Amino acid sequence: MKTPDSHRTLGIAGAGQLGTMMIMESRGLPIRFNVYSENDGEPALKLADKTFIGEDYKKFVDESDVVTFEFEHVNRKLLEYAESVGKLRPSLKSVELKIERHREKEFLKSHDFPVGEFMVAKNGEEALEMSKNFKKFVIKRSRGGYDGKGQYYYYDLSEFPKHSEEKFVVEKFIEYEEEASIICSRSRKNEFFYFEPSHNYNRKGILIRNSSPLQNERIISEMISISRKLMEDLDYIGVMGIEFFITPKGPLINEYAPRVHNTGHHTLMGSSYSQFEMHVRDVMDLPLFQPTTYIPSGIVNIIGMALTEKKAEDILALDNTRIYDYKKNGVRRKRKMGHVCVTSGSYDELMVKMDRVQSILYGNELDNYI
Repeated sequence: MKTPDSHRTLGIAGAGQLGTMMIMESRGLPIRFNVYSENDGEPALKLADKTFIGEDYKKFVDESDVVTFEFEHVNRKLLEYAESVGKLRPSLKSVELKIERHREKEFLKSHDFPVGEFMVAKNGEEALEMSKNFKKFVIKRSRGGYDGKGQYYYYDLSEFPKHSEEKFVVEKFIEYEEEASIICSRSRKNEFFYFEPSHNYNRKGILIRNSSPLQNERIISEMISISRKLMEDLDYIGVMGIEFFITPKGPLINEYAPRVHNTGHHTLMGSSYSQFEMHVRDVMDLPLFQPTTYIPSGIVNIIGMALTEKKAEDILALDNTRIYDYKKNGVRRKRKMGHVCVTSGSYDELMVKMDRVQSILYGNELDNYI
């Protein structure tokens, strides 16, 4: 059902921080926003033109012209229904490969994308046996693992569920030089756009900070080429985030995210338009253009803490910083509560400023929060 006014309506499935920023960054566009959540109290619900909760997912789809999602682990029935009526962007296929990690890995390998060595185990005991094929390894749950959850490294298997009957992916540990990401987009007209790739710093599988632009032209060119092919092979519409391990032989895909991504938050201050507006424009068939990087930019995530007034003042006292508070209910270890955007006139100056922001947030106690 169409909305009463002349604006088309985008339905966002999921009401967390990514959906919130999608709406905030696109309020100037001629679009209304429906938001669906399985629970009350999520931040994007406060910004929506109309909200839908729980079993109202069919009504949510019916009253939206296009349906997208802020996170792939949303109501499966909603996604299937939106796909069946031709409204879902990106497609269900891109999500299905992410529901089980082993399917994503097998897809990438079968389509000749550069990935590290891996094996798929049908249970915990088989995973441990397969791990003997690698001197160093990571065992990951096929379902549900993100932000370091459900991942077990060769140097500490004390909490590994040996007797679990779920599937696992056993990966050879990659001796990478650095981690990097690219945020890219593909339209229904097969137009391809991208933001300049960025450098990632992860700890315990959680992104701590991210900075752009990446300082390696050869690697950048390879990442762009790989990303374009991946989006074409998936017939993908919208913004995608792709994480890479950079090795002496070139970039290896770690994983992709069929949505806007934490490693693209730097575009909120550093580019001609953000990943969030790019995604909304893309799925709604509005004009797109290759974004311009205005200035070196980065983020430091706020994890496992409620930001105190003193820390906020100290961060804002630094020039060209901006705090994004996700307004989440409840603080817990490893939970991303917000991020700080930082820009600077040079990449070296950016690194110094990001170090300062990280020090204000965590001091020398980062591990206590993640």
